This record gives sequence, structure tokens and C-alpha cells, in this order.
Amino acid sequence: MTIKKAILIVTFFFILLQTQCFASTDDSNNFPKTAVMIVLDRIDLEDLAGDYPNLKNLISGAAVGLMNTRPGGNYDPASCYLSIGAGSRAHTGGKGKNAFMAFEKYESIEAGSAFKLYTGLSVPNNAVVQLDIARIIEESKRQNYEVKPGLLGEILKNSGIPVSVLGNADTDHEKNRMAALIAMDSNGIVHSGYVAGDINTRDESSPFFLKTDYDKLYRKFMELKKKGGLIVIHLGDTARANDIVDLVTPELYENYRVKALKDCDEFFGKIIDNLDTKRDLLLVVTPFPSFNGYREKKLLTPFIAIGPNLNRGLAISSTTRRAGIIANVDIAPTVLSFFQIPVPVEMFGHPIESVYFTNAYDHLLKLSEKATLTYTYRPYFIKSYVVMQILVSLTFLFFIYYRKNYLVFIRPFLLASMSLPLTFLLLALIPGENNIFYMFFWTIIITIAAVIIASKAKSTAGAVSLISLSTALAIVADLLSGGKLLGSSVLGHDPIAGARYYGLGNEYMGVLVGSTVIGVTTLFDNLKINRQLLTAMGILIFSISFCLISSPSFGSNVGGAITACGAYLTTLILLSGSKLNFRTFVGILAITAFFTLLLFLFSVVSGPPSHISQTVDLIREGGMKPAVSIVIRKVSMNYRLFKYTPWTRALVTTIAALISLSFKPPNTMKKIFKKQSNFYAGFTGTSIGSILALIFNDSGIVASGTMAIFFGLPVLLFIADENINDKSEMYLKG
Repeated sequence: MTIKKAILIVTFFFILLQTQCFASTDDSNNFPKTAVMIVLDRIDLEDLAGDYPNLKNLISGAAVGLMNTRPGGNYDPASCYLSIGAGSRAHTGGKGKNAFMAFEKYESIEAGSAFKLYTGLSVPNNAVVQLDIARIIEESKRQNYEVKPGLLGEILKNSGIPVSVLGNADTDHEKNRMAALIAMDSNGIVHSGYVAGDINTRDESSPFFLKTDYDKLYRKFMELKKKGGLIVIHLGDTARANDIVDLVTPELYENYRVKALKDCDEFFGKIIDNLDTKRDLLLVVTPFPSFNGYREKKLLTPFIAIGPNLNRGLAISSTTRRAGIIANVDIAPTVLSFFQIPVPVEMFGHPIESVYFTNAYDHLLKLSEKATLTYTYRPYFIKSYVVMQILVSLTFLFFIYYRKNYLVFIRPFLLASMSLPLTFLLLALIPGENNIFYMFFWTIIITIAAVIIASKAKSTAGAVSLISLSTALAIVADLLSGGKLLGSSVLGHDPIAGARYYGLGNEYMGVLVGSTVIGVTTLFDNLKINRQLLTAMGILIFSISFCLISSPSFGSNVGGAITACGAYLTTLILLSGSKLNFRTFVGILAITAFFTLLLFLFSVVSGPPSHISQTVDLIREGGMKPAVSIVIRKVSMNYRLFKYTPWTRALVTTIAALISLSFKPPNTMKKIFKKQSNFYAGFTGTSIGSILALIFNDSGIVASGTMAIFFGLPVLLFIADENINDKSEMYLKG
């Protein structure tokens, strides 16, 4: 063989090898991406601590978290499933279990025929149909915000991405095929998959004598995986093991649940072996907690995700901004983001990300315990606090009218009522047992300490200023350091209730506005400083507080920003020596409107996703209809809260007491405001802020109630001191 022939052969072989390599690479890149969502329902985080090797390996390398399961109405499993597929908090009206293969029998006819009767739509025999879709759509229209059932499935379908659903949680007496609520399109159709009864097999040792046929389920999965897209797999055994709770002993109940998880764990091993997590996405979701979890208020369920950009650590999203906590409305945006599809404005959630964290599972156990504790004990603490406020105010009125010589005994209780918002914040720092008696004990200890310290002030103005500014400083410091105390306080935002996960909730927003205004103005009364310096210091302190309330980085509480702006401007006008009249009111409204507009613009242009940016996107997409819906929602929520929240009683009692004291004893209020001229500015500012909070917040009665702590109780303190001093002077003269 000549050298030239050898070179030609080698060159040809090299070219052929390169061609094969490129062809192999192209095939790999063109292979359809797959997102697998495994529904492991009716379990709790603690259940995953058992001997489940595949799940443990998955957890050790995945992004894990706790999922807020809250739906659009009362808690029920179907609504939680529907919320995942809609990307917004939805409600089924008690329907949603009746999904069938079109060829299956429904009552006396085929499900496909029944579906056509109910919707007018024809479907092929291999489709899955949700027979309750008409009722679900009607129920969605009753929400005071836009809910689109099946939005995830509809968008994927329109983008040419296959969507499938496999498995069910049927029992011997009813169908349970709620996973179709996640995968269906807006017409209630899942165009491929298998949910028929024979996806299960009869098993004498399993709940309801039924068990998922995992071999059949796996074969179906492998068939569907060839075409990629979203595959929702309902592992029904954990749901069946939960549903048998009322028919078996507690020991057997737990045994069935462990057995179901072991079988699921084996199936997980097969699925994981057939996914490339550098390209494919795997989500493990628990739409609803177990029977015991629900009863014990453990409403945050386990969540696992692994795939591109979802690595070992804690799951997080822009919805929660709290590492380790995501919301059920984040699931659909995560799937859309994986397929590089823009998330529509109708979806309230945001794509899930991960942050590196070691021992994530242990961290989540502690986080779950703390969140459950806050959610469970919150009503007891708030109701007790409100009852205390009411009793203190009524006792004060009784003493001022009938037993003035007893007023000295009410003073510590007035200071204690003012101190409790600070106590509730500091309570989150106390380690130890997590039970209500332990927490009540430390609440009393911290509050007594605060009262003793405040009582050492030289004047009542000094005591009020010390409590108020300490409260404001603690809130600001916690906000700047990540808001851990606000996130754990019984007066803070609640990850299980899910109204807000970060920044200031309405309770502490009212506290911050009230405490800064009253703290600053009573400090100035105590210091007796020059009016120009006083105004300049007020502007500085109020500006810092306003920025924290309104900044997108801290949650952009729009109603709070309007409340703070109105309260601070009113206070500054009075501090500067000007009077309130029509002209100044117009000025306050104009400046408040300007700052609100600026806040909207800043939030949209440069801020992280927040309530404001979502509102702007909704208005931009849907015109004024979403804006009207938001107004209606705020009004309806305030109406409901006005009837049911304890803060209504606290606010009404405070206002009634102040009105009563305006007339009797005569001129008492005038004397107080004349002596404490700067406090008068603060009292007026917080009163205006309280009205604005009521108007512009969706739970404004709560913010108004907490603000009333700081404009109402100091008045009672000053009046008590006035009468105690009068009695002392009379005694000395006598």
C-alpha cells in the first residue's frame, strides 16, 4: 500500500467518524424534552424519613421545599389540584374527581358520549375527559379574580407540546382521578394518557383491595416518553392508604402508608433511571396533606424538583422569596419556563429556582414545625391580645368616670398593650419547646420587662416614645436582615395562610406606620427641640420607613405605601406649623398619587416580581377589567374581615373610647393636645393613615386596628397621667 493510499484511507475514516459523531450529537439534541410530574399525594414531609432509598437519593441531589397548598376557596383536594394546573388559586365547587378515558363506561354510556352531551365537543377514544368541566368553569367565574381552569394544558397544547396523564387513586366505591385537573386543557380534555380502572390491579393486602399496577404504569410511561412533553403520573396508592383511615386501626393505617411509599419508591427508581436530569425535568408534588397532616394544620406539603438549573438545595420562587417555601401556583410557571414558554399574566406564580443548601431536609422539618406553630397559635394570641385591649380600654373608662383614684393601676396595662407588637416580634428569638403555654409564658415575661423599662422614663411622653421607637427599630432591623422574625411572628405574615410570604404584612405595616409617627412626635415633645430641626428629623425617619414599606425589594406593599405617605405627610405638615385645610389635603392627595405612580413605574422597570408588577401586567394585558376585579376583591375581603376579624372590635372600641373622652371629662382631650402639641400632629397623622389603610388595603381593617394601638392607647396614658397629677395636687393642697 502506497503512502498516498494510506493517507486517503485514514482521511476518509476520520471524516466518516466525525460525521457519525455529529449525527449522534444532533440526535441527542433533537430528542424531545420531557417534564415528568409525579403526584405523590396525601403524605407529609415527615413520611419521607423512612427507608426509601430512591427517594432519599433524589432528595439529596434535588431542590426540595415545602409547598403552600392553598386553593381559591375552602381547602379541598380537587381545588388544590386545579390550582396547580391553573397557576392561580382555584376552586372546583366540590367537583373534579370524574375524569375518564373516552371509551370507559360512565353510568350507562361511554364517557366520550357523556362529555359531548355536557360540552358539545367530540373526542377520540384515547383521550381523557373531565366530566365536571362545565361546573368547574362556572365555579371559577365566581372568584373575584380571573381563574382559567386547564391553563397549563391549554398553553402547552397550543405550543405543540404533548400533555399526558397516567394513573388514578380509585377506590372500590368511587373514582378519584384528580390528576387530570393538572394536565387538562381549557375544555377539560387531556389528549393522551391512561387513567382507566385497569391501571390498577386487585391486591388483597392493599387498601380497598386495589394497588397501582406499576409494571403497566411504567410501560405506559415509556411509550409516552418517546414523544416527550409533560407527563403527569398519579401514584394512587398513597392516596388510597390515606383514605382508608376511618376503616382501620391507627397501626394498620400507618402500615398501609409505609407499604404504599415503599412501592412508590421502587417506581421512582425506574423513572429516575430513564431521565436525563441535565435535560429533563422531574417534579414530585403533593397537592394535599395526609389526614393527620390536615388535622394537625401541617398544610405545607413536600416538594422535590430536579432538572436544568434545579440543583441540590432549597427550592425558592419570586412568589415567596423564602428559601425552602414555594406555592402550588408556581408549578405551572415552572413547567412553562422549562419548555421556554412565556408565563401568562393570569398565572399568579413564578418559576421555581434553587439555592444551594446542605442538610435541606432537616432544615425543612424545622421550618415546617415553625410554620405550623405560627399558623396554629396565631388566632389564640391575636384574640387574647384584642380581648386585653378591649378590657383595658373599658376598665380605663370605668375608672375615669367612677374611680379616678384607681387610674394609677391601669397605667402598666396600657404600656403592656403598646408593647405587645414588639413582644410578638421578639418571641420568635426564644428557643425551646414549641407549645402554646411556653409561648404565653415568654410573652408575659418579655412584656413585663418592656413595661418596667418604659416605666423608668422621666415622663409618659418618654415612655410612649421608647416603646414606639423600639418597636419601629426592631421591625426595620428585621426587614433589613431578611425578615426572619416577621416571617415567624404570630403577628407577621404566615406561609401557610399564604396571603404574603415576605416584606411587611398588614399587621406589622400598621404597627410600623403607627409606631414611627407616634414615636417621633412624642420624642419631640420630650426633647422640646427647634421646629425646623424637628421637621428635618421627621422627614429623614419617615423617608426611611416609607422606602422600606414601598420598595419592591421588601415586597412593595402598595396599600401600605399609600397609608404611610398620607400619615407621614399629614404629620409633617402639622409639625411644620401649618394647618390642615382643603388646600393641604389636596396637596397630600397629589403627592401620595405621585409617589404611588412612581412606585408602580419603578417596580415594573427595575424591581423584582411583586404584587405591583403583577397588577401592572394584568392591567396591560386585560385593560381595566383586572383593575375592577382587584377593587372588588379588596372591598369584599374588607367586608368579610370587618365582620369576622378580632381587629374590628379593637378598632371600634378604641374609636368609641376616644369619642367618649372627647366629651367627658370636658376639655380633657384639648388639654392633652395643648400640652403635647407634637403628639397631636402624630395623633392626626395616624388617624388619617388608619382611614387610608382601611380604603386601600385588601385587609385594611387589620392595618387600621394595629395602627390604633399607637394613636389610641397613648391618649389614654396622657389622660390617666393628667388625672393622677390632678389628684396628687389636690392631695398636697389638702
